[in-house]
Amino acid sequence: MVRKIKVTPGIGTISLLIQHSELFIHDVYINKPQLILVQNGSLSVTNQEQHFTLQAGEMLVINNGQTLSVTHHLPENGPFSCAIMAWDHQLLGDTALYATGFSPPLIAVDTLQVIPHIPAAFKQSFTDTHSAILWHHGLPAPITRHRMLEQLLWLSQLGVRYSLQHSESVTQRVRELLVDNLHKSFTAAEVAEQLMMNEVMLRRRLAAEDCVLRNLMIDVRMTQALRLLQCTDLAISNIAHQVGYESGSRFAERFRKRFGFAPTAIRGHMRPLSAQTMTYNN
Repeated sequence: MVRKIKVTPGIGTISLLIQHSELFIHDVYINKPQLILVQNGSLSVTNQEQHFTLQAGEMLVINNGQTLSVTHHLPENGPFSCAIMAWDHQLLGDTALYATGFSPPLIAVDTLQVIPHIPAAFKQSFTDTHSAILWHHGLPAPITRHRMLEQLLWLSQLGVRYSLQHSESVTQRVRELLVDNLHKSFTAAEVAEQLMMNEVMLRRRLAAEDCVLRNLMIDVRMTQALRLLQCTDLAISNIAHQVGYESGSRFAERFRKRFGFAPTAIRGHMRPLSAQTMTYNN
């Protein structure tokens, strides 16, 4: 299997996540609504209120704007793998999508929901769409959009839709700014200017949300690095550069401090499962 990510701006992201070690990964921020199909192994997901363990062949709806802790459990032979589909907010906000009635009535998912009794036709549609977008070069954007909307319609047929009622915190706004500018080392004043507030107000608003700007900057970079390690076969030095680190050793130090294991652990350097919560500064 080959890790891969395919991004279609304004529509969404398709990725194949492969992990060779069983690792507890704590406090991962979800920035887009996702649908996950576990392919090999099993997946444990926890937020503040819920805990699910999915087996191979099961699907999980995850809404954005929340922080999750996950463990990817390996099968007897080979690595863990799952197919991920994530929708951009522009596409999810298409009101025409839910213009017609559905039976059963739609339930808005705010956090997590396992899809029970998945129809074979839905699973096949998801698998075909995921494969076509990820591996077929030159698939036109309108076709990609249509096929990803089809998966939302399938969820609707099962009575499920994503809630769009999340309040946008200052922390979320800063995250969105940083993830689009991973190479840029923002000062607090520059971040405040982008958010159209002064620096003192920015720091106060973040403090009220129990957040420190510098830690948030590091977290955004390390979370993106984790995603690239799991869903691409890019060299670790390349990933370090993509998230704003010229020094590979400095990147590895930051990554280990954030997650509790080295970047190499994702791709096969076995380490013990650790549930220790890590904190970091600087």
